[in-house]
Amino acid sequence: MPEPRSVLFVPATNARALDKARTLACDAVVIDLEDAVGPADKDAARSSALQALPKFEDRAAVRINGPDTAWGDADLEALTGRGARALVLPKVGSPDDVRWAGRAGLPIWAMIESLAGVVNLAAIAAQPGVAALILGQNDLATEMNASPGPDRTPLHLAMSLIVTTARHHGHLALDGVFNAFRDAEGFEAECRQGRAFGFHGKTLIHPSQIDPANAAFSPSRDEIEWATAVVGAYAAPGAQDAGVLSVGGVMVERLHLERAQRILARA
Repeated sequence: MPEPRSVLFVPATNARALDKARTLACDAVVIDLEDAVGPADKDAARSSALQALPKFEDRAAVRINGPDTAWGDADLEALTGRGARALVLPKVGSPDDVRWAGRAGLPIWAMIESLAGVVNLAAIAAQPGVAALILGQNDLATEMNASPGPDRTPLHLAMSLIVTTARHHGHLALDGVFNAFRDAEGFEAECRQGRAFGFHGKTLIHPSQIDPANAAFSPSRDEIEWATAVVGAYAAPGAQDAGVLSVGGVMVERLHLERAQRILARA
């Protein structure tokens, strides 16, 4: 399944938004039962999510309520055996949270949005069933008592750890949401930053963020041209076993070939 560049959160209780999400160009949708749904609407949201899932085929994941809530077990039971792309688990703080969620038999996208989650990151990522790590920057910043600002400086350590740990284990690394959805320039800048850190894609809260995210996390024309040249150079007669080659006046090594192959595969 392609690595998602754009992952849109949609409240399970918003029927109109769910219907619209089926037609949007985001790579994945997360039907949200947690933060976007008030306590009185949890049961209705769960029923709505179950009805909506088949309409998305393999594009929809579901964010459930955590194991320390009154609704987590019911969410988990309802999703067991369902065809969701993944189970998005909020506020993951320890491997125990992952083991609890593993009962559903679905890939787990673990949201790292607490200090415990950052401290226990390696153990969380090593758990069977984990397929993605997601930066939950709003909750994490609150728990840190930090004010990230446009450059997100206080979160850089957590961002780097999430990407490093996810890629080490072969998982997806997804950047956190950008709340000011009317600030297109700020969103695009944060996408560029997220990609520079190594995230595969970004979580979103509004449809207007989809196209910029897809563009930011897709290879650029220059990257594709460079990758094509590198792959072509190593495919030339007599170069297959070469260690170092000159491509466009720049020396490249086999590690550059691996990067070029990843770029072309993603393109």
